[in-house]
Amino acid sequence: MKIKHKEFQDIGKHPFNRLDYKYWDTQDTIHFSNYRLLKELFFVIHGSVQTNKYSTDVTSVPYIRIGDIDYKFGISLEGAIYLDENVIIPEEKVIQERDLILATIGATVGKVGSGKPAMGGTHSNNTVIFRPKMETMNMAFYEKLFQTDLFINYIFGLVAQKAQPNLQPYEIDNIKIPVISIKKAETAMGLVSDIETKIQNLKEQIRSPRELMDLVFSREFHIDIVKMQELEASKTLSVSVHSLLSGNYNLRFSSRWNKAVILQNELQMQTKECKKLNPFILETKNGWSPLCNEEDGDFQVLGVDAINADTNLSFDNPKFSSVKRNNLDEYQIKDGDFFVSRGNTVDLVSLASVAKVTGETPYTIFPDLMIRVKFSDTIDVNYLAYIFNSFIGRFYFKYATKGKNQTMVKVTPKELGEFIFPCPGKKEQQRIVREIREEIAKQGRMKEEILKLRQQIDEIILQAIK
Repeated sequence: MKIKHKEFQDIGKHPFNRLDYKYWDTQDTIHFSNYRLLKELFFVIHGSVQTNKYSTDVTSVPYIRIGDIDYKFGISLEGAIYLDENVIIPEEKVIQERDLILATIGATVGKVGSGKPAMGGTHSNNTVIFRPKMETMNMAFYEKLFQTDLFINYIFGLVAQKAQPNLQPYEIDNIKIPVISIKKAETAMGLVSDIETKIQNLKEQIRSPRELMDLVFSREFHIDIVKMQELEASKTLSVSVHSLLSGNYNLRFSSRWNKAVILQNELQMQTKECKKLNPFILETKNGWSPLCNEEDGDFQVLGVDAINADTNLSFDNPKFSSVKRNNLDEYQIKDGDFFVSRGNTVDLVSLASVAKVTGETPYTIFPDLMIRVKFSDTIDVNYLAYIFNSFIGRFYFKYATKGKNQTMVKVTPKELGEFIFPCPGKKEQQRIVREIREEIAKQGRMKEEILKLRQQIDEIILQAIK
């Protein structure tokens, strides 16, 4: 047990009487010879909930959430959600070029990024904007300052963790910001600029897992991915009465369902190895979501966010429960289990991941928004997960799933079974899996090189504030 002795008068000065060791240890550890409080340098603007204004198209209004911010590289719009063009946003909440955006809640609280990539957009209620009060402030320098390990740990030390980690407005306002001269900041950023050029050159070679899967599958099965993308982007459809009725067991006549049919038909025309998934499915099972808490319990419960585009099931952000049921073991996650998201946005529904469970993995169950699917031995689950998460799966499930709005659609075993995909022999499936993993490994090596360069930037910034 760690113990820190504090005077009652010191604790009493804090408006919420913080008693946690981590907070006071942070206060005692962080020292700057010359500093100002954040509230003296920045306007702090809190975000808002805009879930009823989501758009399925890329618009001029990106909606920045905590998942769009990276600790070391700031904001990326890859995977961002956009709002309707006609959404009305209060002027102060419109992201400006010189803004910084901070994540204030969750396991990754404290991430900061420049608002420049998201200018004209807005930000979620789990973020705040830091808007400079003075034109002379070098905002590129302050972005890099917040991204140093020193400041990442500093901010996390201020976080209250009674339930979900969160950063209170009082703590934000009173963050200590070291003061340096304009010239010193400019000199530091001059050194940083050369390193960032090297980083940018490497980043331009980086491809997302989805892009790598698309590349390999289009090459292996001679699929014209450009034509598939054009069909997917088309706003109008030409369909016959026969095509409306053929195989349409649920009598679905929406343009979304017919687009799924057209895309699947095109896939079958381009590659002759396509088969329906249904004959390979042995069992599907929805998960269970008991009453949970954030801190402890007899077992872990994953959320639907445990399913990832890279096909690896995450165990790093679970909730906890002690609620019992007689068949609890039926929901335990086992090594090699294949999962899809049962309900999500149109872009994320039916995203697939495979569990890697070791002897050190805690007892964990899957939630009701996930489906576990068991297949015959002729299917390699890793191959199928890559198929689901590539353009082949995304183009189908985006349009075949059903829901009243596009922020929550659901897939059933029926839609899973109707999915048509390239299905070579199992040895060929495994060869393709190896090829995709080799491509991902190459990307991993480039990312390691980028992180080494990024560490050099931290060293320059820390030297500047000494």
